[in-house]
Amino acid sequence: MRPLFLIGLPGVGKSTIGRIVAERLGLKFVDTDLFVESRYHTTISSMIGCCGIDKFRKRERVALLELLQAEDTLIATGGGLPTWEDNMDRMLARGLVVYLRSPLDILADRLYSVRATRPAVAEKTPSEVRDYLEAISLKRDPYYSRAHVVVPIGHLRSAEEELEAAELVVSAIRRYLEEHD
Repeated sequence: MRPLFLIGLPGVGKSTIGRIVAERLGLKFVDTDLFVESRYHTTISSMIGCCGIDKFRKRERVALLELLQAEDTLIATGGGLPTWEDNMDRMLARGLVVYLRSPLDILADRLYSVRATRPAVAEKTPSEVRDYLEAISLKRDPYYSRAHVVVPIGHLRSAEEELEAAELVVSAIRRYLEEHD
């Protein structure tokens, strides 16, 4: 099976939901952020801090080019990966791209609650997190909206809600594959 890519804004649940979906579909799971950190033996925060966002995006792209060759793999991308160079075109051509979409207020609450692990919002107030998400959403949505499948994701406050969201994604993927393959 060609690779599946989960895309979406930070905090939407790409990694959390992706692990569950991969298990349900019998696929390997790769998180591009963790893949890049492992490959370069440092954190994304450190990469960006020392070398800048462009250097990080180049490293992320190298990882994507390698992962495009994967079979039977679900790949949770970093939020900005689809917006860099022709990454979205390559993912669309090689695999199935699934956009996890969530209302900004839900994302802002979720992202604020884990802000210590997210350098882009670590020092922001709740309203600043919301403003940040709104700003990047405007830039990224033209890329994200090109996905093969769009799945609305609500709250993920419990394991039960995570499982429900994962089942929505699995159903959407299966429906798409039945209609298009």
